[in-house]
Amino acid sequence: MRYYLLEPLDTLFFRDGSPFNAGETGQMEVLGTFPPSPTTVVGALRAAFARRLGWQYGDWSEDIKKRLGDGADLGPLRFSGPYVAKDGEPLFPVPLHLLRSGRTLVFLRPGEAALSTDIGEGRLPEISTRTKGLKPLEKAYLTRRGMEKALRGEIPDPEDVFEASELWSGENRVGIQRDPDSRTTREDALYQTTHVHLKKGVALAAGVEGYEGEAPGLLTLGGESRMANLKPCELSLPEAPSLEPGGGGLRYTATLITPARIRDEGWRKPGGALPGLPGRVVSACVGKPVLIGGWDTEKKKPLPLEPYLPPGSTWFMEAEAAKPDEVKEMHTRHIGDKREWGYGQILIGGWR
Repeated sequence: MRYYLLEPLDTLFFRDGSPFNAGETGQMEVLGTFPPSPTTVVGALRAAFARRLGWQYGDWSEDIKKRLGDGADLGPLRFSGPYVAKDGEPLFPVPLHLLRSGRTLVFLRPGEAALSTDIGEGRLPEISTRTKGLKPLEKAYLTRRGMEKALRGEIPDPEDVFEASELWSGENRVGIQRDPDSRTTREDALYQTTHVHLKKGVALAAGVEGYEGEAPGLLTLGGESRMANLKPCELSLPEAPSLEPGGGGLRYTATLITPARIRDEGWRKPGGALPGLPGRVVSACVGKPVLIGGWDTEKKKPLPLEPYLPPGSTWFMEAEAAKPDEVKEMHTRHIGDKREWGYGQILIGGWR
């Protein structure tokens, strides 16, 4: 896997799922989203690689299709990320079982007693402290060092936690559509978008497997064809902790670092399963779904929005004691749909 940094040369704009049709009063502002979905970044990278291979416009040649795939078929390509990077080092969404109040960080863990719920009997996540004001860090990131501590079940240092506001800010832009005949603004054609302004040293990173050509240098990224510099980089993902069986079984966590769409409903309830992972679900901390669509460049229209599990979602799992190697084999692997696009990447951790 070769990794690349995508350093923006200007603000970036990635649409969320808000309606954006002329004449819909009350919908004149479109909020952006960040980081972008794997679909957006994969599309930008493939287009940049194609240009490097000689494509300018129209359909790709057969040679380019053989090397970069065609449409939804990625051919020999495999991707990971995108990751937020700061000073060249990747950051990772904070696992949702890590809570914070002020500078105090604590973990949620499955309670010992099973409770009756509307999805059956289950061990709900509990905290072992009376600290008030604890909340999940839904818009925060951990350094590699902090994530490795979290995967070991240790509390990360506060210095390893970055709020999204420390990494980027929103920047409102107002636009109009002009009537070429009257040279005035058209009716219902005033709109506002929210661009993302990355702080100094902040960029995106992504991994690519199957493309052996040179980095294109520049590429267009996101809405309004904003420019970014693409350059190779060295990037290391967090290492998995050692997993020690205890109490007759092997306890471990699986944490998403990119969005996932899992059609098997086993992830939803205690006793279920995650695709490819040994053992059964004991409990989970799952965030609100994120809606991901995209742009169909062939048909020139938006792709349908689909719900995905958000990064940071964490499952507490129990497997047979003899399977630590089988569990660790899944560290940094992908589960669910569109794995080759970078969706559903997980990190394995431990819990007691």
